[in-house]
Amino acid sequence: MNATPSEGCNAATTALLQQHARDVNCLSDADRTVRRRALQRLAVLGSDSVDADALATLWEQSLCNPVLKLFADSVEKNRELSITLVSSIVERLALSALLSTLPFIMPVVAGRLVAGSEEPVEELRLLLLQLLRALIERGGTSLAAYLPELVQILSSGFSDPFPDAKKLSCSLACSLCECLPTEMEPHCAPLIRAMQPSLTHQHSRVRGAATEALVALLLREPSALAEIAAQLSLIATDRAPAVREQAVLSVAQLMAHVPNRMQHAPRLLPLLLCALSDDVDAIQQQALRSLQQVGELLTVDITASAASQPAVPDLATAAAAASLSETGGRSGEATAQTATDAAAAADAAAAATRPPIAKTSEVLERTPFGHPPPAGAAALVAWNLRSLVPPLTTELNDWTAKARARAAHTLLATLWCAGPA
Repeated sequence: MNATPSEGCNAATTALLQQHARDVNCLSDADRTVRRRALQRLAVLGSDSVDADALATLWEQSLCNPVLKLFADSVEKNRELSITLVSSIVERLALSALLSTLPFIMPVVAGRLVAGSEEPVEELRLLLLQLLRALIERGGTSLAAYLPELVQILSSGFSDPFPDAKKLSCSLACSLCECLPTEMEPHCAPLIRAMQPSLTHQHSRVRGAATEALVALLLREPSALAEIAAQLSLIATDRAPAVREQAVLSVAQLMAHVPNRMQHAPRLLPLLLCALSDDVDAIQQQALRSLQQVGELLTVDITASAASQPAVPDLATAAAAASLSETGGRSGEATAQTATDAAAAADAAAAATRPPIAKTSEVLERTPFGHPPPAGAAALVAWNLRSLVPPLTTELNDWTAKARARAAHTLLATLWCAGPA
């Protein structure tokens, strides 16, 4: 008679338990060599040839606790083998088995990564972060219960002296923002503060990864934009072209998706405008495309904002009407300013459709400024002109040459977009 599937499964489980019973016992042996050899023999559990149900039973009944204890083994090689073994098992465990062991795995991983008790070997810290990445990818929303530990791990990872650990920590921050967007909101501000030194790290790839993580966090908690504005300006003029290109993409993403995006436009728009004068043509073109896309998107908001205001024939009439209203002069000023901004945006958009000047210089032909600006970008800049120009004129008097140059480039792009506005 043929064995039923359940009987076959039970037989496979029993065989696996018997096969590795001695190896599991050896994990607690006082001899470091015995522990190492046991870990090496247990490494086969990560292969596809091992039955997944039998592996889950072995893991839950006998292997989990002793192998996790070896994360703090006195021998570096044993720590490495134990982390590698758990990582391979996590990839193969059924989701239900994985979730049931999270209460055991997460405290151990946090204990080896949080500052003060962290793993001393940087390569092993990286292995632990890779294990954490697998847990996040597979566990998803179930990791919400461990957010306090995860935030501590990320904060320590941002300050890790090992560049690869910094980059992976930034990637994990992006992953958590994606799978736990609501739960991450209260933790974004402290994570942004912990990340700030990485934005000026000596390695450009670290700065690029930090920029990507910063955007992910700001999309969940945009109130930190004011605090981080100076750092964003530095990223936009970074010495590495790859970081500047990442900054352009990041700013465009923020402007398109951040809540209350019109409110944040005056703070973010100068970063795109400055990139129009970048030394690298590809970054110029990326900035121009981003301005066009963001401009078209936010033009809808501009139109809606203008339509929500009452029609005003001219500023004098608006002022007179405001003086007779019960709300006082402030409402009239706001309405007049809105009407002025809307008119300026319309003029700038119309100017953007005019053909270029016939005798445009050769220098301008190699930049976006030799051609009319995209209509959406022109309208967006004109709408925010009152907020853009005063800070730029102030920065033109800055004591550092780099800040003055940045302000000049941004002002040039602002005037190019604004046109007759």
